[in-house]
Amino acid sequence: MSDLEQDPQLDNPGDVLTRINERLAGLTAAETKVAQYIAAQPEQALLMSAVQLGEVLGASDMTVVRTARSLGYTGWPELRRALGSQLALTVSPAKRLSTRLTVTKRESHGSLLDIVFEEARERLATSRNYVDTEEFSRAVRLVSAAGTVHAFGVGVSAVSAEYLAVKLLRRGISARKAQGMGFAFADSLLGLRAGDLLVAFAPGSEFSELDVAFLEARRLGVSTLLFTDKYRDTYVDRVDCVIRTASSAGGLTGENLPAMVAIDALVLAVGHVDPDTALATSRRLNKIRRALRRQPGATKSKTTAQDEENETA
Repeated sequence: MSDLEQDPQLDNPGDVLTRINERLAGLTAAETKVAQYIAAQPEQALLMSAVQLGEVLGASDMTVVRTARSLGYTGWPELRRALGSQLALTVSPAKRLSTRLTVTKRESHGSLLDIVFEEARERLATSRNYVDTEEFSRAVRLVSAAGTVHAFGVGVSAVSAEYLAVKLLRRGISARKAQGMGFAFADSLLGLRAGDLLVAFAPGSEFSELDVAFLEARRLGVSTLLFTDKYRDTYVDRVDCVIRTASSAGGLTGENLPAMVAIDALVLAVGHVDPDTALATSRRLNKIRRALRRQPGATKSKTTAQDEENETA
C-alpha cells in the first residue's frame, strides 16, 4: 500500500524530534516503537520509505503512516521532509552523505534502484498534490501573455531555468536565461521590460538576488512566477504565482526533478494556447537542424527540398 497521503497541509511542521517527545505518551505501543526509532536514528529513518521502515521494525507500512499522523503530519512523506529540513540545519553535507552510504552499503544494486526510484515517485506524486490547478492555469496565462520570459536559478536550479527557456523558445515564445550572481546579476535585470515575466527557481534556498529581482520586477510591471518548496510562505505575497514542488527528504534524488516535470506540463499547456505558432516554430527548428547536418558547401538534396516544401504546405 502506498504511503502517500492526500492534501498535505503543514507548511511549517516544526521540530520533528521535539514533537515526538511531546506526543510520545499518547501513541499506541506500535506507534511508540516507530517514533522511538525515528528519534534514535533520524538520519537512517530519513532514507527509508514507510514500507522499508516497517520492515526494519517488524511493522506494517500503515503503522508508520499512522505514527506520522499521530505526530501531526499528513503522512510519512511530510514527516520525512520535515525531518530532512531539520537535519539539513544541524548535520553537515559530508556527514549526510556518509550516512547515506553507510545505510545503503549492504543493499544490492537492484535495491538501490528501488530506493531512489521510490523517492522520485513519492516526490512527484506529492508535488502533483501541491500544485493547485487554478494556480497552474494562472502560470500558463502568465507565460502565454509575456513579452519575454526571463528564467533564473542559482546553482543546480540554473539547469531548470535553462531548460524552461529552451523549451519555451521551441514553442515560439521569446525566452532567455537570466544569469549571474551578485553585481553580475544586475546586468540580467537590465533586460526586464514591462509586460515580461520573471520565472525564478528556489526549491530549497533563499538568496538576496531573489529579493532584489522581485522588487525590480514589481517596480517595472513585470509579472513573477516562483517554483519553490519550503519558501512558498515567504514569497507567496510577493509574486504573482507560486508553483510548489516537493524537495528531497533524504537527498537521494536531484533538486530539479519535480520542477523539470512541472516545466514539461507547463510548456505542453502553453502550446495549446497558440498551437499554430508552436507548430510553425517546430517546423522552423527542424529546417535549421537539417541545414546544420549538411556538409559545408553542399546543396540541398531533392528529398530534403521536398520535405521542406511539405512542411510549409
